[in-house]
Amino acid sequence: MMLRKTILTAALAGVLMAPTLTAQAALAWTVTPTKSQPSMLDDIDAKGGETWAVGSNLIDSYSDTRPLAFRWNGIRWVETPQPVRTNATLNSVAVAGAKEVWAVGEDRAVPEQTKPLAMRWNGTAWKVVPGPSVPAGSFSDVTIAPDGTPWASGWADVDGREHAVVYRYTKGTWQPLTAGLEGSINGNTLTVLSATDAWLGLNGGMAHFDGKTWTLVDDVPTDGSQIPTGLIAVGPKDIWASGVAHTSKGERPLVLHYDGKAWTQVPTPQTSSQLYDITLHNNQPIAVGEKFTTSGDIITEHPFVLTLQNGKFTETTSPAAKIGTLTGVEAAGSRLWTVGAQRQPAADPTALAARTN
Repeated sequence: MMLRKTILTAALAGVLMAPTLTAQAALAWTVTPTKSQPSMLDDIDAKGGETWAVGSNLIDSYSDTRPLAFRWNGIRWVETPQPVRTNATLNSVAVAGAKEVWAVGEDRAVPEQTKPLAMRWNGTAWKVVPGPSVPAGSFSDVTIAPDGTPWASGWADVDGREHAVVYRYTKGTWQPLTAGLEGSINGNTLTVLSATDAWLGLNGGMAHFDGKTWTLVDDVPTDGSQIPTGLIAVGPKDIWASGVAHTSKGERPLVLHYDGKAWTQVPTPQTSSQLYDITLHNNQPIAVGEKFTTSGDIITEHPFVLTLQNGKFTETTSPAAKIGTLTGVEAAGSRLWTVGAQRQPAADPTALAARTN
């Protein structure tokens, strides 16, 4: 159901212009050590001096995983103890403040019965927040609304049907906001401007929430040819989305822009690649993901960073890892952070985190 942010191993076999912004200089990255054990990071978020990254510890080369969460203490990454020690992973993190951080993902403690997983940091420790009462499901994204309310998106089995879902956590319960999503597949990415204005990137399509119902927009096809995986909103008339376009020539990076009236596709390099996340740094959109090279039957992934220059996205410098992927990007003041995974040929990945100087 979910477009997962995955690391490929060595064994795996006409657009409209967005607003023109000034070019950004090449990025200078510093890799910040995390851990050397098999692991990967899926997301990063920062607010009010708090910076957090989440993902998974890998057991037996992907056959099993454990939740992983790091907090940046200003000098180094500190791994925080986890309350879940069974097969589970964290896909997204949202910082509300020093004493309130949310992380979501999926719990696979019961084989073939995935459940949504939600946890909350109270300033001292992570605590599991009981998820929605559904037979099966998973959370892909979490965000904090302007009023401080956490929202989470993903998929779930609702009344015997698996489809995209959004929940708002209020007064200690998960309030379902699913009207209009019954025919959609997984809610990959979510941004909330207010209780009556939110956007959801789906496994095929984009939906808008008016406070009561989600409505699919006509600008983004619902056939799976364009899959948004990252959203960042400047305001109701300035929103960016990143993802992947499935074309006759293979996977291509996707960037969309909303001007308050319509979503339009922004030019990107036509290389074999895909994007996972997007943010704003110095008022410039920055998107990250992975690009692919092929040698015979071997496909290798490489970190991929795009910036907007003169109305189109171009590739810029990425962290030093030669093999790997970038799954999350976040601006913290003047600093830019990115996370993902890196690896040596034919080896398991390890968590990657890097920042601009």
